[in-house]
Amino acid sequence: MNNPRLRFASDGIDQEPEAGATDIPNGSQLLRALMEEVPIGCYILRPDHTVLYWNHEAERLLGFSAAEMQGKRCVDMPLGCSFVTGEGMPASSCPSVVALATGRAHTTQMFMRKKNGSDLLIRNTLVPLRDQSGTIAELVSFFTPLTDETYDHKLVQAIYETATKDPLTCLPGRKYMEALIEDAIEAFERTGHAFAVLFADTNNFHDLNNTYGHAAGDAVLREIGLALRTFGRKSDTFCRWGGDEFVGLLQLRRPEDIEGAARRLLKLTDNCEVAMGGRKISCQTSIGITIVRENDNVKSIVERADRYMYQAKKRGGDQIVTDANAE
Repeated sequence: MNNPRLRFASDGIDQEPEAGATDIPNGSQLLRALMEEVPIGCYILRPDHTVLYWNHEAERLLGFSAAEMQGKRCVDMPLGCSFVTGEGMPASSCPSVVALATGRAHTTQMFMRKKNGSDLLIRNTLVPLRDQSGTIAELVSFFTPLTDETYDHKLVQAIYETATKDPLTCLPGRKYMEALIEDAIEAFERTGHAFAVLFADTNNFHDLNNTYGHAAGDAVLREIGLALRTFGRKSDTFCRWGGDEFVGLLQLRRPEDIEGAARRLLKLTDNCEVAMGGRKISCQTSIGITIVRENDNVKSIVERADRYMYQAKKRGGDQIVTDANAE
């Protein structure tokens, strides 16, 4: 270790127990011996993610040797860090970044990729270490498997998505979207990374079914599902929420991006046409979009987007109601 007299930071407050109790002298043989012997994966990072130390258990669990890891930036290594849903973990959600930003120990459940390509589900705790000046100089990780089995998270995600997939539109189903929104809210609470939720509803869908039959209604729903994928970005995810309702999770770099998302998706509010039995059947879609707020949960943010959708429906076609123009 590079810094003499490093101290553990707990809840952002330096602990000062008995003299010498928290001193970690440079090259401490005792500390190294402890970290080598504990049945817990351990590694030490600089704030720039350079790996300073990688213990035997980390080697055993992940397959990468200390020689392969030490001196390298962990973000440059094929560790494939991801959320338990299988979604890739952005840098802002990395537990080391969160611990560095908050000055507090941070624990998360996540996947890390082993050298053999399989993924290991772990509980990872990053603890900031401060130097004598109070600056966080290093971060220590303690990680343990949550199960004795390893997983291919892409397979887990595929199984989950397939299990909830709507066979008509080929979009994921409601349960899958609820899990995604819940994860996005958790990330927002940790990092402040904003996102938006879209709620779309087909206008006069009941009348369309009664007039043209359910086959026509199904064709319209398939067309709307296709349009959502077409006008959305790769980072956006949409699902069939139920009936003629669709919900989307829109990733934002900044809150102002919601206006760009609304302009891009405005095409969905135009007449959607499908051909059935030699005739063209058209319908319109009403859309509400809202940005996540403090203390939101899945229910509150979806209900707010739903409320905006009904305002759009009352105002007529060719518009989307967002936080900026909602009543």
